[in-house]
Amino acid sequence: MDKKSRDFLVSMNDQDKEVVEQVTQAINNDNVETAARLFKTHSWLVSLINVPCFTFDSPAIVIAASKGNREMVDVLLEYGADINAKSQWWAGGFGVLHHDHYDLSRYLIDRGAHVDPHAAAALGMMEMLSKMVEEDPSVVNQRGPDGQVPLHFAKELKIIDFLLAHGAEIDLRDIDHGSTPAQWAVDDPEKCRYLIERGAEPDIFMACMLDDIKIVNRILETDPNALNAQVGKGNFTSGDSDGGHIYLYKIGGMGRPLFLAQSLNRREIMELMLSYSSAEQKFLLACLQADTETVQSIIVEHPKIVTSLQPMDESLIVDAAGDNRLDAVRTMLEVGFNVDARRSPQSFTALHSSAIRGHHEIVKLLLAQGASVDAINEFGGTPLNSCIWGSLHIQDPSGDYAAVTESLIKAGVKLPDQVTGSDVVKKILIDYGVTD
Repeated sequence: MDKKSRDFLVSMNDQDKEVVEQVTQAINNDNVETAARLFKTHSWLVSLINVPCFTFDSPAIVIAASKGNREMVDVLLEYGADINAKSQWWAGGFGVLHHDHYDLSRYLIDRGAHVDPHAAAALGMMEMLSKMVEEDPSVVNQRGPDGQVPLHFAKELKIIDFLLAHGAEIDLRDIDHGSTPAQWAVDDPEKCRYLIERGAEPDIFMACMLDDIKIVNRILETDPNALNAQVGKGNFTSGDSDGGHIYLYKIGGMGRPLFLAQSLNRREIMELMLSYSSAEQKFLLACLQADTETVQSIIVEHPKIVTSLQPMDESLIVDAAGDNRLDAVRTMLEVGFNVDARRSPQSFTALHSSAIRGHHEIVKLLLAQGASVDAINEFGGTPLNSCIWGSLHIQDPSGDYAAVTESLIKAGVKLPDQVTGSDVVKKILIDYGVTD
């Protein structure tokens, strides 16, 4: 946000700040009627319509487009939103055409949205993309949103072929997540496989997601240590950025090959991986599967296996808690996992991970085992802060955020200075004396 806008917001009286909060919530929650009413009754709001005050320093129009909400887009345009405004994200700004809403993007182009090489690649606009490349061949590797290049955005195989034929670097990594186009496409099998066919470097996570045992076998034969790969470690980090490798978002926290294969039920691949696995890896997999018989047999053979585990190994309980694997969390606690284990000194504990999803049964289990309600994560938040944030931004439909909030308060967590969170969470906080 620029200094002028920031100073203007700071100078507002409390009543006007409340109006800004209301319109912000309306846009975030796709409440078109409320947003339209507020813009109509508070004309001064128009002066703030392009302020990048939403997530990732985005203006309202980009948020509405990212949600695919044409009605909200129309309201914002009616009141003067700049259709070509972009987020001010440090690694590369997002505009209204940089999201997966094909019909809305076509509509926005008709309304005057500028098509850049990334949007042209995403929308399959071959003629326009060809003209851009003819005018400036370097656009095939031009940085855009998140520091991605057009190949990250391309969906159609003919667009991929065109970009590669004109010099696109097939394994060029984006700036924010340090990930290649094939890694970004790990949840798009057709594109991912095609990029590999065209020469993209596969990795063991990619092969597992594609259920390609031949690639897994080739990787492990060449480098058996690939089984120790971890999302967030080694080659699977975002480098100098703190954005996190794209696998953190596409695959999730349980970003280790053997555990990924288990979660995807890739039985053949699991058997192959187990033939390369250490006793520790087999033990951790059995814990994750809540296979108590195998767990105990490994302990009999390796009595010191639990005490020999590294902190990263014990942090598997954090992943299991976030994935609502109650039996797995219970198994890990029963064999002696640290209830407050973390991946790193300031990362989430299992209590943070379950609270942010509203997993009440796991929260109760962890609290009964002495989990710390005062543990601070990398964002400076306690488990209650994680629960509050999750109730607003994750809203796990299986979660019970109100029950988690109450259990944490009863366990002695420090209360926030003011009421915040979803409506059900706010009610609990008010009931326990937090002022609005």
